[in-house]
Amino acid sequence: MTEEPAAILEIDPAWRREIEDMGSKPKFWFRYQDEMWLFKQARPNTGEHWAEKVASEIAVLLKLPTHEVRLARHEGRMGCAVRSFLKKDHTLVHGNEVLAGAIEGYDKGKHRGQADHNFQNIVNALEKRFRTPEVRLSVSKRFVGYLVLDALVGNTDRHHENWGIVIKPVVQNDTGGVPVSKRRIGLAPTFDHGSSLGRELLEDRARQLVADPQAINRYIRKATGGIFQNAHARKGMSPIALVELIAATYPELVRPWKDRVAALPEDFAAPMISSVPASCMTEASREFVLAFLSASRKMITKIL
Repeated sequence: MTEEPAAILEIDPAWRREIEDMGSKPKFWFRYQDEMWLFKQARPNTGEHWAEKVASEIAVLLKLPTHEVRLARHEGRMGCAVRSFLKKDHTLVHGNEVLAGAIEGYDKGKHRGQADHNFQNIVNALEKRFRTPEVRLSVSKRFVGYLVLDALVGNTDRHHENWGIVIKPVVQNDTGGVPVSKRRIGLAPTFDHGSSLGRELLEDRARQLVADPQAINRYIRKATGGIFQNAHARKGMSPIALVELIAATYPELVRPWKDRVAALPEDFAAPMISSVPASCMTEASREFVLAFLSASRKMITKIL
């Protein structure tokens, strides 16, 4: 069944609030229906807007917490609108800050070639934030779910500012009934999936890859992600190679997510992709994304 094209949110300039400096793309916060949203302008000749939308919808299918994404336009410029997952009194601490507070010598300002942003350091940093074994296991399992999502959609941008923890203030009564302010922390939802699904491919290249299944497999394997194998690595691992590495060491963390991916129907993404308006996504991109997801799903289900 063909889905109805998703509506494009037209952003009124009067809704704008403040510029968001983090990241490489033009973006700003705006208020819509009494909630804060982030408009992320898509760069020319990319499908960053539809990739963000489709990848986040796939996260929902895997039962991973994430943000709502809508295709959007501001003053004629296409992009996507991302609803904030933070409540008014919540604070997001990005991964670079988490790592800098736990790993000696970690350079939180280094954006390229940050080989200290590797899985073992991430595990160590999260374990220092979450003290009890039960909570550590829950957080580790969910974070690995984020990485399995990355492998499925080909998200190459899981750098140290694209994950984090959320601090939530809570008020509890002590034994004497006196209100006491405390902090509760949790792993932030998975966010910022715009560098996924071959969003950078031009039409001719997308068609070439679709015509050769082995070429798509090589494309998946050659991707450079934002998490490194170790502190001596020269480039980030491909998302699929990272999941394979984790599965060899922590199979109990990968297996539940592998099973969720395997349970998805072969054409699970077809309704999402068909709902993207033709003005946003070419036919070549649609065919590529379906072929890509079919290939990455098969790779993941063969792990373990």
